Amino acid sequence: MKPYCEIASQYLLPTLRALVAKTLMEKYKLTQQDTALKLGLTQSAISQYMRQLRGSKIKTIEKDKVILDEIEKFSGRIASGELNSLTALGAFCDICRLIRKKKMLCEIHIKYFPELKDCNICLE
Repeated sequence: MKPYCEIASQYLLPTLRALVAKTLMEKYKLTQQDTALKLGLTQSAISQYMRQLRGSKIKTIEKDKVILDEIEKFSGRIASGELNSLTALGAFCDICRLIRKKKMLCEIHIKYFPELKDCNICLE
């Protein structure tokens, strides 16, 4: 059985990184290299996010205004240099917690393990 954290690392984290990278490049006009440096990733990872070869598995996140607003705020704080590595990590985790509370990964988890339809572990 795949625990929630495995589903999150496989689907959620790449999707969030892709959305943050896209925001940093489109709204704040950062290059792929600058975006990679800000996020602690490689330029090739950013390129894959931008070409949707990575991080495009959870479309519901891209449609949720509340989450997109949080990603926008997070990206602005990253672009401005307001967040250091430690505070950025906490802010990133806050977005993940919001997604967990909205049960957005439950559909994926239940798809693989239908017996989890009444599961609330990730909401604790």
